[in-house]
Amino acid sequence: MNTNSLKSWLPTVSISLASFIFVTSEFIPVGLLPEISAGLGKSEAFTGLLMTIYAWIVATMSLPMTVVSSHWDRRRLMLILLGTFVVANLASGLAASFGMLLVCRIIVAFAHAVFWSIAIPLAIRLGPAGGRAKALSIIAMGASLGNILGIPLGTFLGQSFGWRMAFSLIALVAFVIYVILYRMLPSLPSQSITTFKNVPSLFKRKSLVLVYLMTALTVTGHFTAFTYIKPFLLAVGGISTDFVVVLLLVFGASGVFGSILGSKIIYKHPKNALWISLGIVFSSLLLMTLAVHSQIWLMALAFVWGTALTLLCLIFQSAVLKEAPDVQDVAMSLYSGIFNIGIGGGALLGSISSTNHIGSVGYVGAIFVLASLMLSAKFQISELKHTEGAVGH
Repeated sequence: MNTNSLKSWLPTVSISLASFIFVTSEFIPVGLLPEISAGLGKSEAFTGLLMTIYAWIVATMSLPMTVVSSHWDRRRLMLILLGTFVVANLASGLAASFGMLLVCRIIVAFAHAVFWSIAIPLAIRLGPAGGRAKALSIIAMGASLGNILGIPLGTFLGQSFGWRMAFSLIALVAFVIYVILYRMLPSLPSQSITTFKNVPSLFKRKSLVLVYLMTALTVTGHFTAFTYIKPFLLAVGGISTDFVVVLLLVFGASGVFGSILGSKIIYKHPKNALWISLGIVFSSLLLMTLAVHSQIWLMALAFVWGTALTLLCLIFQSAVLKEAPDVQDVAMSLYSGIFNIGIGGGALLGSISSTNHIGSVGYVGAIFVLASLMLSAKFQISELKHTEGAVGH
């Protein structure tokens, strides 16, 4: 099969579109935290717990739900997940209370818990043989577009027409993607039946455990600051809400750049890419308070920060696939769960830090990224460049 054939990549692209809308929905509260809290009569710190609860539902349910659904046809499973996603986001747009919104978010989180466990292995399986790196880049591009288009646009609509409009629009776009998936995805029987017996063996693989630990620390540090980026910009820098949208757009654009760059460098220079990217994220968190008084410096900081974070996600995902080629669904479900432990933990730490002093969120987050940077010296990642190869359909 011709790897460069556009038609051969369409099924993988359709999974990328689904990743776009899942990312948009997951992080839309970041851009609309003040609006949601005001609309529901809650404090921003309390409303931020929507992120924590969502993330920890994903973290705790990723593995068990992946195991339960491991024998399902992949096409059927993906359509069920996205259909549930559509209904729950539509209901979010109609939520009249914090409790109702929380229930809707929990339902979305259950769908999310399985989606990221199967999306990357499925995208690789659907793509042409030998296209692992390109498939990863395509999925990363979809997720990045969620940041560059979905979150800023949702934030703008929420600020202009109310936060409920943002959730309603997410539901509408998700329905369109559902139709595309319905038409594009072939029937794909499960390649293996996953059981909990596979899990203990993963924790005997030292390199894999180290990837999981670095992921948890890095993501916790990032989301300690990023969850409260809008309150931080408004309170510390006196930034206008319009510029917040611009900054989120820049951050998202950096993700697209990072996904393109990552497909070219992480297999050639994985160690250097890991260390440099961790160093950039660490420095970015430290520099938030200094950069907040200059829009130019903020945009530059957002771009390099987002690029480095995207590279880290690609490196971690590639390492997980390399270290567990025999049980990719289980390994990726654990990765997704651990990633979301980091999101939830970061949102909780950000909530505590913002209650005491909103300006401290970057410094608190930097501590965790520094710990990840120190651990990275022990990780043998030089063989990532050898993971490229044929992946069966």
